Amino acid sequence: MPEFSYRAVNSRGEIVNGSVSGDSIVSVLESLKNNGLLPVEIKKQGVLTGTSFVSHLSLKSGISDNALSQFCRQLSVVLTSGINLLKGLEIISQQNQNKKIRLEAERIYREIQTGRTLSEAMADRQSQIPPLLAGMVATGEASGTLEEILRSMAEFYEREHRMKQKIKSAAVYPFLMAVMALALITFFFTFVLPQITAVITASGGKLPFITRIVIAMAEFISNNIAAIITVLIFLGLLLNRFFKTPGGRMKRDALLLKVPLLGKTLKAVATVRFARTAYILVKSGIPLLQGLDYIKQNVNNALAQKAVVLAQQGLQRGESLAENLSKANFFDGMTIHMISIGEETGELERVLKEMAEFYDREAESGFSRLLALVEPVMLLIIGGIVSVIILSVMLPMMDMFSHIKR
Repeated sequence: MPEFSYRAVNSRGEIVNGSVSGDSIVSVLESLKNNGLLPVEIKKQGVLTGTSFVSHLSLKSGISDNALSQFCRQLSVVLTSGINLLKGLEIISQQNQNKKIRLEAERIYREIQTGRTLSEAMADRQSQIPPLLAGMVATGEASGTLEEILRSMAEFYEREHRMKQKIKSAAVYPFLMAVMALALITFFFTFVLPQITAVITASGGKLPFITRIVIAMAEFISNNIAAIITVLIFLGLLLNRFFKTPGGRMKRDALLLKVPLLGKTLKAVATVRFARTAYILVKSGIPLLQGLDYIKQNVNNALAQKAVVLAQQGLQRGESLAENLSKANFFDGMTIHMISIGEETGELERVLKEMAEFYDREAESGFSRLLALVEPVMLLIIGGIVSVIILSVMLPMMDMFSHIKR
């Protein structure tokens, strides 16, 4: 029977080292769990087990979270109902509404026919399936809990889809209002203002200061419209490229976190993603040190990723997870305290689940407050623009009417 060496967190939150014999990684994980230990790292004959779970790390996928959720649920139903996996994949490839899922099901079907497992087909370099899902499926195959894993991943991606929809909803309204304001200004500068100024100038009237300012702005925009559009596009591309760099992402995320209410909501979103991903990995028995690689990719926030990197480095030194997460000053005190309690009591899985549920409600509440606040703010901004426009038109007209009466 092969010998495995391990590092794990005990019930007092301490890192312990040891070795245990087992038939497979699954039996070792089960043994550690029965002894109240949370695995951090497991090695067999000097080779890190579970590396297949974290190879080619990238959570980017061409398939939407909603489509992945449906795919996982369909596979779960196929296995639960006793349908042969190949037959199930054939059905999915014919009936699924998402084209990418249909193509993936066809590809996986062909791979399995050559003798590969479901997880191996999902982890193939040509696959569009996220490595996180492939790794979880590998865990399910090894432990005999594939159906449960697929149901958990279906819920995981469904929650991710709902979270992204909330973020999009919060961004759509101000975007539409900005487009309306731009259309209004363009219409006024192009059609209304030139006719009014022509009438006033012809009648010998004087234009007020505010009207002259608005006219100057209109002329400048009209005469340099091509240059303005070019500069805006160039700046947009430049910023987009900058924000793709590590330093740019860090500055962008740090700036967004300083915005009142928005920052708190974005921090709650990152905490939800951290807790939810950590929960599903710990629940599945994937060693914590390897699982943190998935978590780092999924939080989608540069500052949160920095905190996870510090946690990885701390675990490698034999320190606790909570202790090192706190060093980055990203997660709030409650998050750190709850993780610390989970480590000390050996109930990290339960604590992470409760954290995910709590911060999910916090994020939802934050989005609701944002949407409630955005409407009056945008109305105030647009109202101010419209007021200036009306004032710039009405003042010279009133002056012209007063001259006519005289």
